[in-house]
Amino acid sequence: MSCALWLSSCDDSTSSGQTDSITVGDADTIGFDLTTLTDITTPDAIDVDDTTQSDATQVDVTHPPDATDTTDVAVEVSDSPDVVDACLGLNCTAEQHCAVAANGTGSCVNNTCADLSCAATQRCELQSSGGALCVDVSCAEDLDCPLDEFCDGQACQSDLCQGGVTWCVGFDLHTCATNGSGEGPALPCGSPSPFPSTCQDPGNGQAYCDCEDDWDCPAYQSCNQGACGGAGAAPTCLLPPEPFSNVLPTNEIKWGADYPSVSATNAPFPSSTQSVIAPIVANLDDDNGDGLINELDFPEIIFLTFCGSAYTTNGVLRAIHGGGPNKGKDFFASAGTTYWHEGDPLNMAYTCNEAIIDATASIAVGDLDYDGIPEIVAIRETDGILVYDNTGELIENFNAATLGGANPSPSIANFDHQGFAEIAVGRDVFTLDYDTNQVLEIVDRLSGNRAVGSNGQGPSSCVGDIVGDDRLELVAGSSVYGFPKPPAGVTRRADCTGSETLPEELDFCAGRLVLVWDARTLNTAATREGFCAIADLLGADQTAAPSPANPLDGVPEVATITGGRLQVFNGQDGTLLRDINLNAGGGGGAPNVDDFDGDGFPEVGSAFASSYIMMDLQAASAACPAWPTVITDGLPFPVTNPARTPNGVDCVNDADCGAPGEAVCNSQVGVCTCLHNGWRRATEDDSSRVTGSTLFDFNGDGAAEVIYNDECWFRLYNGLDGEVLFKEPSESRTRIEYPIVADVDNDGNAEIVFTTSTESTFCSQRTASDGNGAQWRDHYNAGLEAWGDAGDFWVSARRIWNQHSYHVTNINEDGSVPMFEAHSWLPYNGRLYNTFRSQPRTSGIAPDLVVTDLQVSSPNAACGQLSDQVELVARIENHGDVRVGPGVVVHFEGTWLSPALVEWLNDASGTPLEFALQTSLEPGQALLVTVSYDAANNAPGTLPDSVKVVVDANNQERECNELNNELVVPVVAGSPEPDLKASLGAPNDSACPLSISIETTITNDGATEATDIAVRYYAGDPDQGGTVLHEETIPGPIPAAGSVTVTPSFPIPIGLTIDLYVVVDPDGAISECNDGNNKAVAPSEVRCDVN
Repeated sequence: MSCALWLSSCDDSTSSGQTDSITVGDADTIGFDLTTLTDITTPDAIDVDDTTQSDATQVDVTHPPDATDTTDVAVEVSDSPDVVDACLGLNCTAEQHCAVAANGTGSCVNNTCADLSCAATQRCELQSSGGALCVDVSCAEDLDCPLDEFCDGQACQSDLCQGGVTWCVGFDLHTCATNGSGEGPALPCGSPSPFPSTCQDPGNGQAYCDCEDDWDCPAYQSCNQGACGGAGAAPTCLLPPEPFSNVLPTNEIKWGADYPSVSATNAPFPSSTQSVIAPIVANLDDDNGDGLINELDFPEIIFLTFCGSAYTTNGVLRAIHGGGPNKGKDFFASAGTTYWHEGDPLNMAYTCNEAIIDATASIAVGDLDYDGIPEIVAIRETDGILVYDNTGELIENFNAATLGGANPSPSIANFDHQGFAEIAVGRDVFTLDYDTNQVLEIVDRLSGNRAVGSNGQGPSSCVGDIVGDDRLELVAGSSVYGFPKPPAGVTRRADCTGSETLPEELDFCAGRLVLVWDARTLNTAATREGFCAIADLLGADQTAAPSPANPLDGVPEVATITGGRLQVFNGQDGTLLRDINLNAGGGGGAPNVDDFDGDGFPEVGSAFASSYIMMDLQAASAACPAWPTVITDGLPFPVTNPARTPNGVDCVNDADCGAPGEAVCNSQVGVCTCLHNGWRRATEDDSSRVTGSTLFDFNGDGAAEVIYNDECWFRLYNGLDGEVLFKEPSESRTRIEYPIVADVDNDGNAEIVFTTSTESTFCSQRTASDGNGAQWRDHYNAGLEAWGDAGDFWVSARRIWNQHSYHVTNINEDGSVPMFEAHSWLPYNGRLYNTFRSQPRTSGIAPDLVVTDLQVSSPNAACGQLSDQVELVARIENHGDVRVGPGVVVHFEGTWLSPALVEWLNDASGTPLEFALQTSLEPGQALLVTVSYDAANNAPGTLPDSVKVVVDANNQERECNELNNELVVPVVAGSPEPDLKASLGAPNDSACPLSISIETTITNDGATEATDIAVRYYAGDPDQGGTVLHEETIPGPIPAAGSVTVTPSFPIPIGLTIDLYVVVDPDGAISECNDGNNKAVAPSEVRCDVN
């Protein structure tokens, strides 16, 4: 070590009283021999500072007696065997240094932060001994820091606010960043949508903007259970679009009978298996036990089947589970008034004639009476309207006499913005109310007197506020109707007195819809009938093609398909704007609207007798010519059609794509796309010629794919040019059905759902060879199929598709019907919809699964000790921007040091120990995964030295970060800690509706006491979004092996049947040896009703 000698002044009068500092490297530096410095005085303190920071000793010394320089000098002296080291032999701890007292003895004293000079990535921290240390707090991400700290990119810093806490300031929502790094930008509640979103603050640090659906929320937030949630900032977990050839669909659900069988496998009423209908998707039951049916539950797929070839009669209403533990299994089946419910015997007796539904008429689903439970609307085989409850039981059978066509399509909307929703069929609107027994019934029918909205089959009509008067209009063909205002205080026609004088009051009382406009009256070139769509198709100059120079104007047009023609009408007055003869023969399916080609403008698609046509409303040009030749499967693509030279050229902006007005840059993929990309693809539909189709941008590249099932094939087309991306044999009778797209299993990825039949023999290729020794018909299935991407590369979709004229904003994702429907053609806080019979697009966002903790404990040993049996509790978090679904696999791997071995941990049967997530995991949420392991399950017979946990071990999810899916921890006993568990008795509902009470026992199975224990009660499983009901704190202490029993009382939602859950220490405030056993559920459900 080196010594610093402080040369103090002498007591004689020659001392100057000043101190000069001289750094001395050796004796020669100051001209005298250091070995002569023996006159070390004691009146002045001798300060020996031999610290780990400087390894220097400071000693007060005097000048030699003969010195002539009276100036005090500080001398730093290198190690010398002749200098006494007062700190020699002391063993100071890291938070101390050696100090030499006045008597010349050294001692260890505590460091203070003032003594230390910590580096930028260190922090001075006081230790329990009272001394201070420079502690390394360097970090690369928040996970490197303690829970109450965040990473600023270099070092961990104390949280500036409680991460994730939100509060209201007026209409603005203020949020502390999830990592506690400070307040983010305020989010203004509200949007241009009709719903009056405001900031709601329940006082628990979880303020929110209220909402009905995503379009009511600030940008980059989404609506769940009536509350906007999410970061409110642009997503950071992003992935580039994957070529569709890499993400082809695979079958996820097959319900029904494989050809040649016509009996559904393991299903009720098995002889009814053929299906020719557009299925619908909605949540019908409460899967998480919170008493609510909403987007947190697993959706059901609803469809109709028939026996033999009786496709207009004997329809059985069915629902199967789209996801969850019973994915693909039957939920209910209804044949007339013969009902099969989940759990009933599959061989329940029934005959085909008992069923009463028109099996190829469309169905619709929605919460008609706003009681939180959806109803299903179907068409009776003898022109009536049927309303079923969510379990498939008939609650209304209304005789409608006639509904305007062979297989009508009902729609659900709230036309008068009050009371119950209405049902629209063709040009008719049916109102609803309760009867005297509080059972839903149809009350009145109001009808139009022009077009019905048919096209050979149907009718199928559309709903939207196309006039701009804040009232919904009903579009049927080229006629538009309004719902008349009833007299004040009148809710049904029977209440009219006959004294009404206002035109709309007279119309209501007479059962007439108001004629808003009729295009045929304005222009005889307008076809009266047809299938419709509503979207913003043109710019302010409606005579010119939409283009960057003539952008969309936010005003809707009406498009109709009929008789092989596309017609486009001004939505406000019915002026005919486009009349295009497609030369496709007669018919034409219900039109789809979306951006097929990624140019930022909508196109229209429809299927005709012999071709599917993508109709691009932008003009062809020299570089982007028209494609008049129908493209046929098996021929060189694109046959004789001329090349479109800009398509596929790399770009950064539109200027890179050639002449202005011909092509633009698709920024999603950085390639040019023509503004005109119309195409025709050969298909086969010689029967109805009015089959529908749908669209969705599955891979997030900005261009929608087309999904279509003709009489022979289920196909996916590239929306840009019509190239066949996927083709699978699938026969269909082809009525007005079409495939739909929805997230049917709540996994954060879209699926395709369509019905199938084998009875028509319409396909001309059904007996042709498949090239593998079989015929194409041998691949057929009668019933229903759902297809998805096995690698979960497809982007997310809504968890609902509720009717034939689905256009997103017509239904909330929880199944409720908007009281005021948002305009589906407008943007809302950065969200652009403007589609019809297509889901809104979500490009590039991805999940990010992270293992943030792994606990090791033994259930048969004290906390802080390990036996050969352990429980492994892994905390899995989703740091991404989209949910993942059930089925994600968590694996556990062990490492033994002696002898060296690394292998998967095994279960008792010798197979790798794994756990598949049972629920969806939303962004920002976490799940605890618990598995049990016995050392005898692996060859060493002892516990491994370390365990690695891997989430998504099968690489099922495509994540934005695949490098943070694992965590390694040593297998050590750890320190003694508490281990809290809860158990619940049966709920006591004697005080309903005011409250319920529940006996709760909190047990500490750990090794140390626990105090201030939070206990939180939920309606429904908290891992699946359960709702907080009550929280209280048990002050304790609860000693090791002790328990406390409390019986709190608190209210629960009225009229809901709930599973009551409790979680002890829900926020992890108490360090425990096992967090995986903190949750419990009551042994029975509880419900409070109004007496």
